This record gives sequence, C-alpha cells and structure tokens, in this order.
Amino acid sequence: MAKNVRLINEFLARTSSRSQIAEVVRRAGFEFEWVREEDNGKWWCCYLKPNLRVSRTFGTVREILLSVSEYENFQARTILRAQRVIEGARPRLSEDFSIVITKSPETARHVEEFGGSFDTSFIGFSSAEIMKYRPHGQNSFLDALQGRLYSRDLYDHHSAITKSNDFFGRKAKVADLATRLRSGSRHVGLFGLRKIGKTSLLYRLRSILRNDGSSFVAHVDIERADAVNPSAGYLLWSLGESLLDSHKSLRSLKRLKLFGRYNLFSEIPTSASIYELFHHDIKLILSTMSRSLILMFDEVELMSPTTKGSSWGESFVRVWRLLRGIDQENPGRIGYLVTGTNPHCFEVNDIDGRENPVYNYFSVEYLKPFTREDTAEVLEALGKRMRMVWDDAAINFTFSATGGHPALVRTFGSAARRIFPNAGGERRVTLDMVREIVPVFLVERSSLLSQIVAVLEDQYDNEYYLLQLLAKGELGEFRELAAAFPEDTAHLNGYGLCGQPAHCSGLDIELLQTFLQARTASKRDRSYGNQNLLSPGTTLDEYEITTSIGNSGGFARVYSVLDRNRRKYAVKVFKNGLLSALQRELDALQQISHPNVVKIHNFGRTSEGLIYMVMDYLEGPTLKRYCTVSGRAAEKEVISWLRQLLSALIEIHPNAERVTQLRKLTDISPEQLAELAEARHGFVHRDIKPENIVITSEGPILIDFNISVRASAPVETMSATFGYLPPDGLPGAWVEDVDLYQLGLTFLQASVGVEYTGENITDIRTLAHERLTPGLSSLLLKMTSIDRKDRFPSAREAYRQVVSAFPAPPQ
Repeated sequence: MAKNVRLINEFLARTSSRSQIAEVVRRAGFEFEWVREEDNGKWWCCYLKPNLRVSRTFGTVREILLSVSEYENFQARTILRAQRVIEGARPRLSEDFSIVITKSPETARHVEEFGGSFDTSFIGFSSAEIMKYRPHGQNSFLDALQGRLYSRDLYDHHSAITKSNDFFGRKAKVADLATRLRSGSRHVGLFGLRKIGKTSLLYRLRSILRNDGSSFVAHVDIERADAVNPSAGYLLWSLGESLLDSHKSLRSLKRLKLFGRYNLFSEIPTSASIYELFHHDIKLILSTMSRSLILMFDEVELMSPTTKGSSWGESFVRVWRLLRGIDQENPGRIGYLVTGTNPHCFEVNDIDGRENPVYNYFSVEYLKPFTREDTAEVLEALGKRMRMVWDDAAINFTFSATGGHPALVRTFGSAARRIFPNAGGERRVTLDMVREIVPVFLVERSSLLSQIVAVLEDQYDNEYYLLQLLAKGELGEFRELAAAFPEDTAHLNGYGLCGQPAHCSGLDIELLQTFLQARTASKRDRSYGNQNLLSPGTTLDEYEITTSIGNSGGFARVYSVLDRNRRKYAVKVFKNGLLSALQRELDALQQISHPNVVKIHNFGRTSEGLIYMVMDYLEGPTLKRYCTVSGRAAEKEVISWLRQLLSALIEIHPNAERVTQLRKLTDISPEQLAELAEARHGFVHRDIKPENIVITSEGPILIDFNISVRASAPVETMSATFGYLPPDGLPGAWVEDVDLYQLGLTFLQASVGVEYTGENITDIRTLAHERLTPGLSSLLLKMTSIDRKDRFPSAREAYRQVVSAFPAPPQ
C-alpha cells in the first residue's frame, strides 16, 4: 500500500490525544507508514517504520504495529484486534513485538496478563503515561519500550513451538522425516519423554510439508480428541476436518461425504457409517489430486487399549486396520507419522488377543534431548535478544545438568535470566552463577521434573522402577533387571535417560537424577498418607501451606500458600487421580490468559505422591454474598460484571466465527493452523454459579474448573450443581449453552437478591420482570429461556447484546 503523508498527518491531527502520541513516537525514531480506525475512531492503529538506530536496537527492519483504544476501560479485544492485524499483514509487520496504548491506568499490567498467550510480545502504555515521554516529559520512550520488551523472559515458553524462528536444533531430523514421509516408503513412530519437543517438531515438519506443495497434511492431537470424544469415529472425522482446515483446495472438492459436511461431530446422523465415509473421502482425494497424503497423530499411545484409563477398546485395532488397508490400496501415496511417550503398543504382535495392525508397520524411533551444540544455540540465540551473553563454561554446566532436555534447558535459562535486574547493557552468565541455580531449581521447578516422568510413573511401572534404581545408584540390581527386561531398558536408552546398561552409572539428566534421589529419601523419611488436612507449615515442593481455604470438596482441598519469595497463591491438592491424566487438561487450561479467569500457574506431584495445582490467590467475596435482598448488586455492577465474564467465556469456548475466518484464507500459516485448532476446541466450565465467581478489586473472576470438559465431549454423567443445567436438557454433548444458561441464572440471583433453590426459577424470573430495568431483565431472561432456540447461540452473541444495550462501559 502506498504511503499518503497528507492523509496520515490529517488522521493524526484529528484529536489532541493522537497528536500527543504521534509526537512521542516520532521523537523515539519511528515514522508513520499507514493508519486505520474502527468504532468511529474509538480504536485506531498504525504501522511504524523504525529508523536505522531503532532497527539495530530491536533487531528488526520490519514495521511495528501501534494500536490505541480510546475506551475508558481496558478491553481484551484490543489485543485480539492487534493480533489479527499482525496476522493479516504478514510479512510486513514484525511479529516480535507490538505497542498498545489505552486509557486504563493499569494498561501495562492488563496487556502483560492478556497478551501473554500470544507469541508476539505486546507492550502496554497508558495514555497518561505517554505524557511522561519526550517531547512532553523528560523520559525516553525508546528506553521505556526497550526495557519493557527485554523484561519479557524469552526462555519461558510452555506451549509447543509454532514459529520457525523459535525452533532450535533437530533440523537434520526434520529434513530426513520430510523426505521419508513424502515418499510413503516407511511410516514413522517418534517417541520421547514428555516436553522433549515432539509436538514442536511435528508442527515444524507439518509446516515444511505443506509449504513445499507436494503433500496434503492432516494432524490430530489425540490428547485433545481423547478428552472430547475417545472414539474412532471422532478421530476419523477430526482427520478430515484437519485436512480441509490446512488446504483450501480440498474444500472445493465435490462429492465428499464426511469431510466438511458437519460443523460438529455430534451432528453426524449415525456413527456406524463413519468408517465407510472416511474411506470414500480419502479415496476421492487420492484419485482426484496428484499430491501424496500425510496423516500425523500426536500422543498416539492414548489410543492403546493397554493404557490405564483408556476408553478405546477394540477401536484401536479397527482404526489401524482401516488406515493400513488404505495405504496398501495406494502404495507410495500415504505417509503416517505418530508421536508419543511410549512405543509399547507398536511393539506387541497382538492386542487383547487380536492381531496388532501396527506391529512392525512403523519405524520406531526416539526424539533424543538436545546435543551440546543445540543447547548452546538455544541459550545464546534467545539470550542475545535479551542482551545475555553465556560463557562456554556456563553452557557446558547447563548441558550436563539438564542433559539437553529442551524444557529443562529453557527453564534453566529462565532461572539464569532472573539473576539479573531489568536494566540496560550486556549481562554475562558465568559458571559460578549457574552453579547457584541448581538447589533453587530443584525446589522451584520440581513440578516440571515430576511432569517429565509422570507418564512413566503412572503408566509404565517397569520402566519407572528401573529409572529409580539407576537414580539411587543401585547398579547391580539395575543391570540384572535390565538384562531380564531389555525392552524396558531400551526405552530408557531411547529417551536419552541412560546409556547402555552395562556401562551407565547414572542418569544422563543430572537434575532428574537428583530429583528422584530426593523423592526416594523423602518417601522413606515421612509420608502424608491419606490425611484429610495438611497443617500450616507443611511444604508442597516450593510452597508452604499457611491455612486451609473453604470446605473440602469431593475432588480436592484448597490451601493458601506462600512460595519462596513469600508470594501468596492458592493450591488445590487432589485426593486421588493420575498426574499424567490431569496434565492433559491442565496443559491446556494453563494457556487460558484472561483477566477474569483464575490463572493456573503450576502443577505437579510431591515426593509424597500428592498431586497439586497452583492458582492465583483471590481476595474478595463470592457472588453468593449478593444473592440477598439487602445485599443484591446494583445494576451497573451487574452489567459490568456480566460484560467481563461473557468476555471470559468467549476466550474459553470454541470460536466458530474465527474458524470460518481462518478457513477462508488461501494461505494459512503454522501459527494460524494452531489457532484454528484452538478456536475449534474449547472448554465448557459446566459449574458456573455464585460460589464460583469471586468479586475482587479487579473485577469478577471465574474459578473452579474441577469438572470442566472439552466442548462437544459426550455427556457421560450429569455432573453439575443441582438445578443449574438448562431445563430443556443436553443434546448428548457438553456445549457452550450450558455455561451461558448458568451465567444467566447466576446473575438473575445477584440482580434480584434471591438465592436459587433448584425449584424457584419461575419466581426469580417474575422478580426480574418486576425489579429490573427492561434492558437488564430482557438480557437475563433471554439467557435463561426455557427453550434453547430462544437463548443466545454463543457468548459472543450475548456479549454483543450487552454492548448494544449498554454501550457506555459503567464508570
């Protein structure tokens, strides 16, 4: 787009606030290249071109997005809008960072909290704060921007890597796998420890295969599929949807009978026909198109009937018979890639007395930890962006301590970064510094170490026992059992945990060995057993219990705790369960970043076997306090709280609108594919009630995701507080309508000041007519209508209604 200097200047001179921002930005070394506005100027943005000095400072020649909200209160959609502008302007705009300005005095904090889930670093400033910078004040905007940008910990990356610039090591492995899968010559099973980088490699491989145009690629995360609907039919339907999501050319194919025909799996008339329909559509694609077909399955062992808690049964055998048969019908046209933690289900020739179709069908390989060179690349490349310089001795020590495990390497780098104050100038990481990290790391990051071995501990007893023997230094028994169980020992070797049994004397990951040694010693010294209440002063890894909070629920008990830095959190200690199973949902819930949703910070298993989850500690009453006549909330409070919680549900629920937008794109990036998967799959809280909303000084916070489920998961139990399910029942699956109904019922109680008993909904609705203004009563009554067709179809539609009916945010 051509630059129009006159129009840009007229745009920036339209209001005094725009002029003031423009003066600061230009003084800092940026030029305005393009501008646009929405909402009658309430939101506007521009592209900033950095001069040479600024380009060198931030290491980019691309333009920077500046977005400004003129609304009085901070709105989460400000970040969402900015993110979509960046996506739509690839590669012109930098994806490293973006500047956000709003009127809220807490802009910096809100932007950091809400923007933390995106790869782009969003840097927030308030409008009042802008006036402190030259030429209006004495401070340097460039120094402030640089300080805030470098204050972000680039090592701290919990989710899978989707951006090529953040992918380190294993480039030769990716190239080799791409070549083999294109030819369909050999199907690959890639296994490794948790958090070793399997999913990141899969994303990188998928991106390369899509971009070279030789193959159609589909990817299914079985962990997610298993949480929604652990069935063969859902898996096959998901594969088809992934193919169409990734490749626009396939969406125009005529005569497809399964793929792209149904928005939800539950809409398919009969599941009995899915195998036949899948077979038909795959044959149609291969006969119509010249490209090969590559199907990828992440966390594949969850399909195995031998996995604890598996619901797959004989479906595993049937699915792979179908996939193997399609491969044999079309030799050289199909490649399969599976990833997982343990290859056991690919190494046995029968499953429950039936021939195993994947036995000797895959090339079983392992994704090893990083080499020393890969470790150095991660530490140095990310460190350079934060002005950290690593000594060789510090890198060598870090490699020995972490064994090259990518998650441990990055977390160790993050610990090194915290040593330094947020100040300018180059900062050197020395051997003495990293030595001091180890004892603190073993306490503060023990949850990560427990997560790495959780699957082995929960699912594979032999392997975990061998691991413990080696960690304790009991080499005689280890080598004797290793000879008796060579397959299990081969798995440990494949994981990169140990060398050949006859020669290894300990774990190759020193931190993990020290962790297991401490856990074993702790189990000998003490045990909490099945205590119902943990006493003040008791420690859960790095957290010290101060008191019990509330009543003990059916699943867990909650405590207030302090970490080593005396920061206060809430910890939920579960009464039973497998950490590996809990981890599947917590990994996803941890990615939810919204100011009105309780933040999950950490989770793990203590040396005593207690499974715990660390959350924000919230100060304030629950909404139940307002469910009395004398204590009921003012309407302006109800409107404000409802607006914020609907925004939270938009973040939690599937986003059908975003799915539609992304599927219209001709060329979809790896980041957008990951976003599309998240937009398609969300959560249903299914227990929204006054007790699960805490009113803090920052607004209402939705808590207690104990019984939350993946959206569209089949209804197996009617778990929910009595009377809080929609009166017209459920459609066989958990859908967003449940949360919307519950939220409406919750705010009806707080608005009229009468608590719901499970039987007085008619009385409460009558009171809403009589006590509330027409706008609010109409909104809440629509949310709680008897028939689903009369309720809002989505949180997004309900939010729009609130904004339309009450356009000015309450002051």
